[in-house]
Amino acid sequence: MEIISQNKCSSLGMLFGAIALIMGIFHFSFGPFSAPSPTLESVVAEKVSAVKKGIIAGLKGEKPAAAPAESRAVDTDKILDNSGIALAVIALICAFIGGMRKENRWSVSGALIFGGGTLAFHALLFGIGLVLGVILLILIFSFLTGGGSPV
Repeated sequence: MEIISQNKCSSLGMLFGAIALIMGIFHFSFGPFSAPSPTLESVVAEKVSAVKKGIIAGLKGEKPAAAPAESRAVDTDKILDNSGIALAVIALICAFIGGMRKENRWSVSGALIFGGGTLAFHALLFGIGLVLGVILLILIFSFLTGGGSPV
């Protein structure tokens, strides 16, 4: 317990970094938690229906009903991602402060590893998604243009 009391900043950084890394891995493994967004067809159908009701109400001489205010649902996925990144940045700041205060090298290194590992994990996932998206686009264009077919 003395080690934690002597290395407060870096120990706090290790805690925040570990929480952020666990949150990121949990969200990646078991997510997404938010409801899927509505399809384009359903959104267009709702808008067309609202226009139709407005036109019919206008032809009858009635006042068209006001559109109900849409309340946005809380996006759990964005909250988890942003809070994990924020905790990782706080862990890195705590590691920096702990290093400046000449705290135990192992504690500072742990905070750096957990905070940096979380940010690297998010960057790796983004990079993999970007590369796979580009490969998918190239495959679609190749298929549509008939590239690669020996004719």
